[in-house]
Amino acid sequence: MSRQPSEALLEAIHTIYHAFPNLSYRPRPDDVKLLAAYMKSRDNNYPSQLDLLLQENNQHIEHELQRYHSKQKSVSRSPLLDS
Repeated sequence: MSRQPSEALLEAIHTIYHAFPNLSYRPRPDDVKLLAAYMKSRDNNYPSQLDLLLQENNQHIEHELQRYHSKQKSVSRSPLLDS
């Protein structure tokens, strides 16, 4: 049974990249979970999708990370940005 992409998980990944814009590497699923846990420890009003990120299995997070990066590449290669 194929699992549909999780928009909430993708949003959680986007939240991590927004909170840590200067990451100098492409994080692995465990890295993303550590960053999410750090965000939760610093602020009681953390984004609720971080809970999903912490509960999800690493294989699914990896899939969503790849999806996130492929979207970023397509945006950066958009001909509309060259205008």
